[in-house]
Amino acid sequence: MENYYYIAFEFSLISGKEYSKCESGIKKKIYWQYKTFENAQLKINFINPYEKKQILKRRIRRRLPFFCFTKWDEPKLKIKTIKGIYIRKPWHMDGDLILNLKNIRKNNPKARIVLEIPTYPYDKEGYALTNIPLVLKDKFWRRYLRKYIDRIATYSDDDVIFEIPTIQISNAVDAYDVKIANIKEYKSSEINVMLCATLSYWHGYDRAIEGLNEYYKNGGTVNFILHIVGDGEEYNKLKKMINSYDLNNNVILHGKLFGKKLDLVYEQCDIGFDSMGRHRSGISYNSSLKGKEYVAKGLPIISGVKTELDYDKTYKYYKRIPADDTPVDFEQVHNFCDEIYCGENTVDVRSEIRKYANDHFTYEITMKSVLDFLKNE
Repeated sequence: MENYYYIAFEFSLISGKEYSKCESGIKKKIYWQYKTFENAQLKINFINPYEKKQILKRRIRRRLPFFCFTKWDEPKLKIKTIKGIYIRKPWHMDGDLILNLKNIRKNNPKARIVLEIPTYPYDKEGYALTNIPLVLKDKFWRRYLRKYIDRIATYSDDDVIFEIPTIQISNAVDAYDVKIANIKEYKSSEINVMLCATLSYWHGYDRAIEGLNEYYKNGGTVNFILHIVGDGEEYNKLKKMINSYDLNNNVILHGKLFGKKLDLVYEQCDIGFDSMGRHRSGISYNSSLKGKEYVAKGLPIISGVKTELDYDKTYKYYKRIPADDTPVDFEQVHNFCDEIYCGENTVDVRSEIRKYANDHFTYEITMKSVLDFLKNE
């Protein structure tokens, strides 16, 4: 029987029971990608090559210049019967990935292998001094990918990555997991904005705070309330900015929220801000997971980076602002919200946005081109 493998480094496959309590967006994404393979009637096997390794010990060893090969925990790949493999890119690529791919190719040259690279380019992400050895290793070893990888699944708009043809896909949401927010009536005089992320510098939420400060300095009268949900390296910086500009009544730092607490914040919001600073990490196109959640929640979006929504000129619930460090223009935000909501039934607006998510951003739809390639259809 033909076998398919889903390989995810450092992540175990959660069960259906664990899913409802899981707080990791990546684990949930892996779960639904795997389920999509299952639902397509493929004999799919899940492997985490590092599952039994001591994480701290391995991470230290991988930084050593001449330590290149980590033996995978799962030696029982039925290589001769492999029809296709879907690999989620490891944090940084190393010799162990290339060595195992070489072995698979040698023993089964017809196997179709797809490598997913969630973010591209990625060299500027996580570029701390302690990660320099990993970055250098990644640059060295990825040169060999073209010998063994058939396609790269990418959320960028690149046709070729590392001399390998790409399959361009979008991030997706599970419609059952992401419930449309309870709908409040729109008030033009008070606009609530959702900003939900792990608060890294490339999310660019400092642009929103700067813009709100400029808006009120110039006499703005709309009561904007920014709901920043999440925690990360930018949290303290954003907090200092809020205090410095005396915006404590207009910007709320909620910290990490999940489940019903997160839903309650969504229910207050009229619009969502996607990433505002992806240009800082060298990215000009991004299909963000959070953006798909906003659409599934029925929220219009403002983005600071080009997304797949830029190409749908019929979709009127999306606005892109310049990909630079200029402050967000909240007069434009106000006008955009008024264009969407004024004179319209809010329930109808939210339902139309949600329908767009169901029609474009489910896993069955976004993964179809990958499945077709692996099945050679």
